[in-house]
Amino acid sequence: MKKFIIIKNRIKNIKAKIVVSSDKSLSIRWALLAAQALGRSRAYNLLDSEDVNSTLIALKKLGVKILKKNKKYVVYGNGLRSFRKPHKNLLYVGNSGTLARMLIALVTTHPNLKVRVSGDSS
Repeated sequence: MKKFIIIKNRIKNIKAKIVVSSDKSLSIRWALLAAQALGRSRAYNLLDSEDVNSTLIALKKLGVKILKKNKKYVVYGNGLRSFRKPHKNLLYVGNSGTLARMLIALVTTHPNLKVRVSGDSS
């Protein structure tokens, strides 16, 4: 039995600027949400950290186009359930528990995508 997500009142475009301090958890969450959105999402103040970089690398391995120019990131989301199979079915999350938990939850929404998630020894 297939499950479908029905969105009755689709938001066509959000044109808002939200300015917050760089934060690891917010940066990871923004990247994961932007990867599931349709179209282009921009961020100007992502935290430059190992956990955030692990997030961006994992999303790229799942087929999400991400560009960085100066301090601006652009994520080109392809919508819900749009991830592609990564090379060797492996995603590395480094030391990021936040990324591991959230990425596993997102990947489980892709019924035909089987991946192995690994991290460092911690």
